[in-house]
Amino acid sequence: MRDLSKFAASIEAFLFVKGEPVKLKELSEVFKEDTLSIQKGLDFLKEKYQREDSGITLYESGAGWRLATKSEYNDWLTEVLGKEQTLSSAALETLAVVACKEPVTRADIEKVRGVSVGRVLSTLIEKGLIEERGRLNTLGSPILYGTTRRFLACTGLSDLSELRSRWSSKPEEGELF
Repeated sequence: MRDLSKFAASIEAFLFVKGEPVKLKELSEVFKEDTLSIQKGLDFLKEKYQREDSGITLYESGAGWRLATKSEYNDWLTEVLGKEQTLSSAALETLAVVACKEPVTRADIEKVRGVSVGRVLSTLIEKGLIEERGRLNTLGSPILYGTTRRFLACTGLSDLSELRSRWSSKPEEGELF
C-alpha cells in the first residue's frame, strides 16, 4: 500500500467529489486495494476529523461512507444558509409506513394512512427516498415500494433493522405499527 496519509487524502477527495455515500466494496474497486487497506485509510480520516479544528466528519451509514459537517455546526449553518427543504407531514407519514412495512403496496399504505398517497409517493420517489421494488404477484400486479440507500444516508441508519428494533415491542390495540 502507498503512503497512508496520501492514500487517505485520495479517499477524502473521492468522497468529497462523489458527494453521496460510498460502500467499502466500491472504494476497494475504485482504488484497486483490499478492503483492509481502504479501512485503514478511512480510520486515518476519522481520526483526522475528530480534532477540534475540523468542521467536517466522516461517518458510515447503511448507505456507505460519506463526508458531512459536524452536527455542532448545524444550527449556525441553517441560520447562514437557510433551512433545507423539509418533507410535509404527509410525506413523513408515508415514508414511515414504507420504512416499517417494506416492501409495501400503495393500497397498503393508503389503508394505514386512510388517505390517497399517489402524489406523495411520486414526491418521495423524486427525492430518491423510496423506489419501486417490483410487483406483487396478485391481481393487478400492484407496485411494491421500499426505501433507498439515500433514505439510509439521510437518517443515518445502518439498515432498517435499527428502525424496526426501536419499535420491537408489540403495538397496543389501535396502534398502527
